[in-house]
Amino acid sequence: MAKQFKEDIDRYFDYSCYAPGRFLYLGSTNAETEEGESGTDCEMAEYFIKGLTYLESVNKKPITVYANNLGGDWYHGMAIYDAIRASNCHIAMIALGYACSMGSIIFQAADTRIISPSCVFMIHDGTEAISGHPKDVQRWANQIPKIRKRMYEIYEQRMKVKNPKITLKQIERLCDHDTIYSAKEAVEKGFADWVLETMGDIIYTATDEEKKWNPDDKK
Repeated sequence: MAKQFKEDIDRYFDYSCYAPGRFLYLGSTNAETEEGESGTDCEMAEYFIKGLTYLESVNKKPITVYANNLGGDWYHGMAIYDAIRASNCHIAMIALGYACSMGSIIFQAADTRIISPSCVFMIHDGTEAISGHPKDVQRWANQIPKIRKRMYEIYEQRMKVKNPKITLKQIERLCDHDTIYSAKEAVEKGFADWVLETMGDIIYTATDEEKKWNPDDKK
C-alpha cells in the first residue's frame, strides 16, 4: 500500500494527475523561461488533456481541477477549454492564486467554478505578436476579431446567469484594458459560482454534483 501511495504521489508531481482522488493540477510547467512563468502553453495543454482523458477512461465520476493560471496562448488554452466542455465527467475547478487572461477563460469551461478568497481574476483583450510575410500577417490579423468575439461569448454565457441583460458590447468595454476582480467581485459578476471557504467545498462538489453545466440553463 505504501509503495502504491508513493507511486501515485510521484505521478501527481510528475504529471499533475492524481488518479485515486480524481484530481488534476492546471498550472505553469516551467518557471524559468526568459519571460518568467510559462503560463498556458503546449506543455500545459499536453499534460492536462492527457490527464483528463486518462481519468475519463477509468470511469465517469466527477473530476476536480486545481488551477493557478496567469494566462498565455489562446489556441493551447482553447484546447484545454474544449476538452473540459467535451468531457462526460462533471468537472469542478478551483481557482487559486491567478485566474487571469486565458486562465480566466479556461475557468469558464468548468461545470462548477470555485474561486479561492485570495485569487485575482482578470479579463482583457490580451496582446498579439504577429510576424512573417506581409500577406500572412494580414491573414492572421483577420483572425483577431473572431478570437475576441469568441472570448466575449464565453464570458457572456456564464455572466448572463447573474445578469441576463449583459451584452457583448459591455464585455468588450471591460476587456479594453485589464479589468481586475477580487474573488467576491468575480462571483458577483458571474465569473465564478462561489468563494472557497473550506476544502469540504471541493470534496462535496467532486463527489455529489454530477450534472454538466449547460449554457441553456437558466439557473
